[in-house]
Amino acid sequence: MSTNSTEPPMLTTEEVAALFQISRSTAYRLKKKDSWPHHQFGEREIRFSAEDVKAIQAMYRKQPAPDPRSAPRIGSAHKRGPQIGTRAGRKAS
Repeated sequence: MSTNSTEPPMLTTEEVAALFQISRSTAYRLKKKDSWPHHQFGEREIRFSAEDVKAIQAMYRKQPAPDPRSAPRIGSAHKRGPQIGTRAGRKAS
């Protein structure tokens, strides 16, 4: 069996846990619960490729919150109610 030296080595669950700064048991639980991509060899050997690690990181990446100043003020006029002196609430003649 020849190894390709340009391919990075596959990581164990323990190494992935250390990379993400979580415990080994948390890594196993999240792998099962959140369906982390991985390679399984036999019944007990689990390895993660670089692509697997990137996909896992993308699963948990949070999008930046929108700027509240640019967000529309939905429902603000409704909360205030009709303004005195406006046509709100009057029937059209």
